[in-house]
Amino acid sequence: MTGRDGQDFSFPKEERLLKPEDFIRVRRTGKRLSTRSFNLFILPNDLGHRRLGIAVSSKTGGAVKRNRVKRLLREFYRLNKALFPASADMLIIVKGLEQIKGLKDVEGELKKALS
Repeated sequence: MTGRDGQDFSFPKEERLLKPEDFIRVRRTGKRLSTRSFNLFILPNDLGHRRLGIAVSSKTGGAVKRNRVKRLLREFYRLNKALFPASADMLIIVKGLEQIKGLKDVEGELKKALS
């Protein structure tokens, strides 16, 4: 889906980290940015496009809460792709859900970390 200004608002499969070894590589060698609720790892790639992975431990809460925060993070990424590096693998690890009530909370933390 594209907006009126030509911005792409989709989140296709090629923009997702899918393999466990990719998650491990990004976590071990990527640059780490930390906020109250998230750890964000960024590692440049040679693919020519960005890829995103999301990890939420079962220790952070029940399945309903974990799935909700994953939906919020995907929505933030989808609407704010321009904030992320153009050719990089990114991994967002959720540390805690206490501060995350909605999309505004996710935006507040991640926009500050990415700027």
